[in-house]
Amino acid sequence: MTKRFRFSLLLFILFCLLSFYSFGTAMMDYFMLYPSRFLVGSSEFVQYHKFLESAIMPISVFPFLAIIVMNILLFWFSPSQVSKQLLWYSFACLFLDFISTVFIQAPWNFQLSDGKNLLLMQKITDTNWLRVVLETAQVVIVFQMLKQLVFRLAAVQQ
Repeated sequence: MTKRFRFSLLLFILFCLLSFYSFGTAMMDYFMLYPSRFLVGSSEFVQYHKFLESAIMPISVFPFLAIIVMNILLFWFSPSQVSKQLLWYSFACLFLDFISTVFIQAPWNFQLSDGKNLLLMQKITDTNWLRVVLETAQVVIVFQMLKQLVFRLAAVQQ
């Protein structure tokens, strides 16, 4: 086993693990935290929202950005058993998700720092389906790549 293959394998495994982790945190955010905003009173909302915004950076945003960087690195350092086409599909999902987040979701979420706005909260919730679809598709693609690697390595072993 060469150093390059070990590095590629380690990078790929970390990419897979972080993708699964990121998917889990995103779904918790979308299906638990977004709806919970509606339950918080107006007087507590700004404090609640600021807490969520500060906590989301290290828990969700930084890992998501790391996945994008890893996906790019995998174009050069992926194990040969992993399809480049699937890497491109994964990257497309991540890139579109990033664009949607930066230009749509994040600005609206930042507006909530000024106070509870039910119409804006509903708008965020209603338009978030695109991110859910993209993140679900990306993690399914990652699972396919992982499956591909395992089966191709197993075939070589036999």
